[in-house]
Amino acid sequence: MSDLRNLPLPTLRTFEAAARHQSLSKAAAELHLTDSAVSHQLRRLENALGYELFSKAGRGVVLTDAGQIFAKTIATALQDIFATALLLSEAGQEGGKLDIACPPMFAGGWLAKHLKDFCQAHPNVECHIRLSENQRIHEIPDVDIGILFGSGGWQDKWSTLLAPVNITPVCSPMLFNRIGKTITNVSDLHDVILLHWDDGSEWRRWLTETGAADPLSYSRGLYCSDLGMAIDLAINGTGMALVSDTLSAADLAAGTLLTPFPFSIDAFGGWHVVCSPASLQRSSARIFLRWLLGRFGRDAALDAALTRPADAQP
Repeated sequence: MSDLRNLPLPTLRTFEAAARHQSLSKAAAELHLTDSAVSHQLRRLENALGYELFSKAGRGVVLTDAGQIFAKTIATALQDIFATALLLSEAGQEGGKLDIACPPMFAGGWLAKHLKDFCQAHPNVECHIRLSENQRIHEIPDVDIGILFGSGGWQDKWSTLLAPVNITPVCSPMLFNRIGKTITNVSDLHDVILLHWDDGSEWRRWLTETGAADPLSYSRGLYCSDLGMAIDLAINGTGMALVSDTLSAADLAAGTLLTPFPFSIDAFGGWHVVCSPASLQRSSARIFLRWLLGRFGRDAALDAALTRPADAQP
């Protein structure tokens, strides 16, 4: 049997990345290594352990039974080491680097309009904003704070609701000038471009629930891959978008957007903030969470998380 006291420790991080991605090439990209370097490190680790961690599956790899057990232990151990190192490096400090991930729609619709207040109030916190697809936010490694839309309950993460989401039509006053009239009835929307960030389902549901005759007849549409783009188009008078008050509040207050109709529909989810239990212990993360939750009237959520026993953390 191999002498496990001489286990090649530098290979453990490579193994953790490969296990998490189930891909040697993705692990190589994350670690800035070549594919061959990753393969060499994994072979070295397997030789030291005396058993295989991966097996081939088509063009990729999958963890063996032993690899799955080892991966869970290594992931937890590396997270503990990283968390301890951060806590020691931040001892006596108020602030530090903070990595925040969110989708473009939240970045442009809310964060860009409010983050200046946080930066002015907390100059010792160095914010790094990372934009990503909404569904990937909770999976991104090495991110302290994630903000995303969903229904909550992400595994191995602390999370709390910021705000439920209901969506309402919004447009710019410039739109009325362009079409030569105000919009007072749902039928007036036949004269307006409807701005979509999905396949049109949300607008069809809004029209149906308002009792519009033949919702499919409202066919003048412009499709965007991101809600932030739809909001920008609405601000510039191109058409009308369905937006939550979370993302449109600043523009509504400034008068650059208005709501012609009071009726809204449930978006079946809400904006949540997520972070790992390790990040929750960092001073910069706690400072940001207290500021963010305060903006949404959710101050008590952080206090509840910090007073919860360690073994009760998700």
